[in-house]
Amino acid sequence: MIKLIEMKENLENKDFYKQLYNYSFPPEERWDFDMILENKDNHNYKLYSILDDDKAIGLTMLWDLDDFNYGEYLAIDKNLRGKKYGSEVLTKILEILSNKLIVIEVEPYALNEIAKKRIEWYKRFGLILADYDYDMACIDKNKKISTVKMKIMTNRKLQNQEEHDNITKIIYNKVYKPRLDEIDKWKSN
Repeated sequence: MIKLIEMKENLENKDFYKQLYNYSFPPEERWDFDMILENKDNHNYKLYSILDDDKAIGLTMLWDLDDFNYGEYLAIDKNLRGKKYGSEVLTKILEILSNKLIVIEVEPYALNEIAKKRIEWYKRFGLILADYDYDMACIDKNKKISTVKMKIMTNRKLQNQEEHDNITKIIYNKVYKPRLDEIDKWKSN
């Protein structure tokens, strides 16, 4: 039976989750694992361990933001892909977050085959690709603050670009800016 258990700093199987996180997401889309695990002073964020009975199989990161819920990451162990775990977990996540608008980020469709497959997979669960790109804050390969083109998907069609831009502005201010500020603190010490 699939369970989502909130992770805390004293984490069993931490190395598994860190390795899964680093393997599953491109370097420009991920932050330092210990930083996201710790996520100081933020009560709107939960990092979940995904278990099948008691076996660790994946992770997901979910945010409860102003007018929407934001699913930041979802990863299943590469050795278990194709066994419908992702579908079962995403269905559970969509149920958990269904009390308001649901937002996720994806790489643009034209980027590569993996991005296309990922978008098509999310569409099968009713998520809708927004018409607009935006620049997601990230740390580049030289450890400098940068951006990468992304899109968002939602569980309902967005009204217009203004609604899209308001959503991405909230994500930047609540998710990325605190991380960038933390990185600035680390650099200055």
